[in-house]
Amino acid sequence: MRIAVVHYHLKPGGVTRIVESAAGALAPHGVELCAISGEPYTGDADLKTGVVSGLGYTTEESDYIDPKYLLHELRAEAKKLLGGEPDLWHIHNHSLGKNAVMADVVGLLVRGEAPVLLQIHDFAEDGRPANYQLIGEGIADWKNLYPYGPRVHTTVLNRRDESFLRGAGMPAECLHLLPNPVSVPAVPAGEPPRIDGMERLFLYPTRAIRRKNMGEFLFWAALAREGETFATTLAPANPTARPVYERWMAFAKEQQLPAVFELAQAVDLSFPQVMAAAETVITTSVGEGFGMAFLEPFLFGKTLCGRDLPDITGDFCEHGVELTGLYDRLDVPLAWIGGAGELKQKIAPALTASYAAYGRDCGEGEIAAAMASAVAGGRVEFGRLDEELQERAIAYLHTLDNPADDVRPPTLARQDAATATANRAAIAEHFNLEQYGQRLLGIYQNLLAAAPAAPESLDPARVLDAFLDPARFCLLRT
Repeated sequence: MRIAVVHYHLKPGGVTRIVESAAGALAPHGVELCAISGEPYTGDADLKTGVVSGLGYTTEESDYIDPKYLLHELRAEAKKLLGGEPDLWHIHNHSLGKNAVMADVVGLLVRGEAPVLLQIHDFAEDGRPANYQLIGEGIADWKNLYPYGPRVHTTVLNRRDESFLRGAGMPAECLHLLPNPVSVPAVPAGEPPRIDGMERLFLYPTRAIRRKNMGEFLFWAALAREGETFATTLAPANPTARPVYERWMAFAKEQQLPAVFELAQAVDLSFPQVMAAAETVITTSVGEGFGMAFLEPFLFGKTLCGRDLPDITGDFCEHGVELTGLYDRLDVPLAWIGGAGELKQKIAPALTASYAAYGRDCGEGEIAAAMASAVAGGRVEFGRLDEELQERAIAYLHTLDNPADDVRPPTLARQDAATATANRAAIAEHFNLEQYGQRLLGIYQNLLAAAPAAPESLDPARVLDAFLDPARFCLLRT
């Protein structure tokens, strides 16, 4: 079986790790795989790679490339690397809007009845309006954005994305939930290291970007019990994220919260050692892709507390990972932020701008739906607030004698060590590299066994509708 994998680049990071993992997992099954990208591969995996200029990200300086020419170059490179025409094309993030003509390249392939697997890690519809606009500038026909048929299938990372594409009309037999493979490290032997002044450490192992919801992390720090410290590991890598991050650092200092930032850089310990020093791991994120944040703590023998994202974690739970202690709403009194009027003044312009960025109109009905989703029984879901309103709620918290009395849930639930051990075993059993390779091989075999047939396509407006659903609107995702 000869497979041509296509991605815009093979730089160190998420998609490249998945390509490397797939190559390793499929090699024992006699699969010959090559990876073609827009620039040279610099990694050290046993991966056969090639370069096709024009496959990289489209920028303002990029010259227009005819999709037919780009496909011709891809075919030539694949034949050179594999010694013949690929049996199947495996293309990553074709619909993300990183390359203006990639969707049309896919359209040419599927209309030519070549077997194609489209692996979607991220969506342009999910808070990336500039990417969506780039698709519109390059694609010949929007209806070709999400093709499907017996010889063109799609994989997604989580239940949310699966439900969105199913809801838009993609048949179950053409759509696969394919979680990323997970490597289970050895738990360090011996006593865990101690970090001075952090005997009871609640660790948030993350880069503190906006969707990680740092305000909620500090909310729990404000409710910390004697001896508890809340710490994040890393600062944002993107300079544009620094102002919000620095605002939270200043606020934590002003409010005298037991919070530490950039712990991984402040101590002379490896990441596994920092994890080992934690009493428990916390997550407050309002948006994830695969959801590694919900698995990683158990890989290091730790428990997890904080916010759940059920449409991300559903597959984990079905495979025995116990996450019932997490909450999916953190409700505080509306009065803490100044009332519903204050919230609406934030939501109305932000939701309108979000719709406008995708060429959609936003009316009072959409604003009302967003408000109704955020507010219930005189309380507001903390994760739906922006930084200013979150700061206001935390500051108000400090004026109360028993602030947890008005919070739902009032405390962070604590898992026990036995649950962590059982979760680690479930992850090792169901999300390992061998399982990933077998799932992927099965998809390949189904595609290759299918008789040639004309592909159909989703209405892309229905996919956009799912992502723009006002009931899902979150100010931290704008």
